[in-house]
Amino acid sequence: MIKYLSIIYFLFSSISFSDTTIVALDQVHHSFGGLGNNRTSTNEIQFPNGSTDYSSITMRVNLECPTGGCDPWDRKAKISVYHIDKWIEIGRYVTPYGVECGWEIDVTDYRSILRGEAILKSFIDTWVQPGWLVSVEFDFVEGQGQYPFTVVRNLWNYDRLVYGDPTIPVDISTIQEYLPNDTEEAYIRITTTGHGQGNTENAAEFSDKRHDILINGEVSHVHNFWRPDCEFNDCSPQNGTWQYDRAGFCPGDKVDAQNLSILDFSLPGNTVEFDYVLEDYFNQCSPNNPSCVNGVTCTSCAYNNTGHTEPFYYIGSQLIIHTTNKHSNADVYLSISDQDTSMSSVDIYLENYVSVYGLSFKLDLSQLEIQGDGNLSFEDGISGRAEESNWTVSINGEGLIVALAQGSGEPIQPGEGILTRIQLNLENISILSGSLKIIDVEASGYFGRQLSFETGEPTTFELLNTNEELIIPTKIMLHNAYPNPFNPYTAISYDMSEDNFVNLTIFDLAGKKIKTLLNESMVAGFRSVRWRGLDEQYQPVSTGVYLCVFQAGNFRETKKIILLK
Repeated sequence: MIKYLSIIYFLFSSISFSDTTIVALDQVHHSFGGLGNNRTSTNEIQFPNGSTDYSSITMRVNLECPTGGCDPWDRKAKISVYHIDKWIEIGRYVTPYGVECGWEIDVTDYRSILRGEAILKSFIDTWVQPGWLVSVEFDFVEGQGQYPFTVVRNLWNYDRLVYGDPTIPVDISTIQEYLPNDTEEAYIRITTTGHGQGNTENAAEFSDKRHDILINGEVSHVHNFWRPDCEFNDCSPQNGTWQYDRAGFCPGDKVDAQNLSILDFSLPGNTVEFDYVLEDYFNQCSPNNPSCVNGVTCTSCAYNNTGHTEPFYYIGSQLIIHTTNKHSNADVYLSISDQDTSMSSVDIYLENYVSVYGLSFKLDLSQLEIQGDGNLSFEDGISGRAEESNWTVSINGEGLIVALAQGSGEPIQPGEGILTRIQLNLENISILSGSLKIIDVEASGYFGRQLSFETGEPTTFELLNTNEELIIPTKIMLHNAYPNPFNPYTAISYDMSEDNFVNLTIFDLAGKKIKTLLNESMVAGFRSVRWRGLDEQYQPVSTGVYLCVFQAGNFRETKKIILLK
């Protein structure tokens, strides 16, 4: 009867109100035995691309019995997605005792990784031949969610963290992460389940322990993950001891992640330190305890894989950050932020969630068209976060950039902003056009640890007339921005009939200053500067009408520009 109810549930839930349904697994057999080790199934999935917003994403998991019957035991299981060199757990459940079941898991928090081509891994810790037939589907509902964008960063992830054994000390790393300036909400999303029985206090499966989560050195949350409701499990009746309450799970049920708030303890724009501290516990019933005596200290000191198994925790957690603007999930994000034709320079933007100890990358020059008698060359990087940290930024003629700390230089701390400005030498070059992008990135962290990275889209150069001796304008003039309306950038051209001090600033209609594009002495000539719709903190501004105010000496003029998204 339960089998038919499970099938009816899965079929009914398939008739959902989703706009897009992705079948990730269809009755994939998970087992262990004569057919080999098939406890894990890894598949490449084509999720919707990034051009559509989704208000919710639901993952539906269904278990059916293969020929020979279901696995008779409760087994821990999880589903993960591979993203930027790391596996990210998006859902966990524990199989029922020998009957079929299905669940729905809200995975909307992972929408930034459930896009395009992705590798999905399904794992069940089964050790028998019958095993399970696993089906997984994702329902995507179009619409604007509560927050425009979401960042996902791995925190503590341990498949087997032994508990209560001094010979195997617990070593949960302290983690530091950065909260972007435009963070609207942030929390720790954590899933902890306890396993092992027949130990002191029947840990860790049947022992109610409370662990501390610290933010910036202070206890922010007491992690209570005990499940007191297993007897009310919808997947019932089952075989076995499914009614008994457990540490973080019930047999035949999904494991709900807990969201623990961060913004009550730290503000956006800051680096946050996280610690996970387990409640003190000593397992006297361990073969590693020299004082353990069989039949005295406990029934048996040796683990036997049945009634006495080693206590451990299965921990998965991420930092979830909801933001106004789009951010990367990688340790390091590099992009070409601004290309200023009037100053013949490019600004390199860096966002990093962790400290950076070394950087190298290359400006890809292959898509640039150069006309004239000169050769494009570069000067070493100046200003920005690199200079503030006492770094040198060197670049060769091929566009290879190496940034390293010098002398008393410190690592570049987590944050966001301009890394450095690269000056272009355009002598005897009449026209420079095409696109420029960042490639071949290598980023290193503490003790040379390789950091994950992403890079921004290529930036397009406008046609430049860099031979200033050809012609000088007859008057000062501010031209209309082009394109206008624009997205993602517009070029603002102006004419200088003589050398003068120039200020070019963007304001909103309320008169608030948004971005100063120029504020310095300029020589006579035809000039242009690009605005990419960013404010002074290099954050994207909203759709709307803006004022471009240009002043050179006594000349002042204002033009309207419109940003559309």
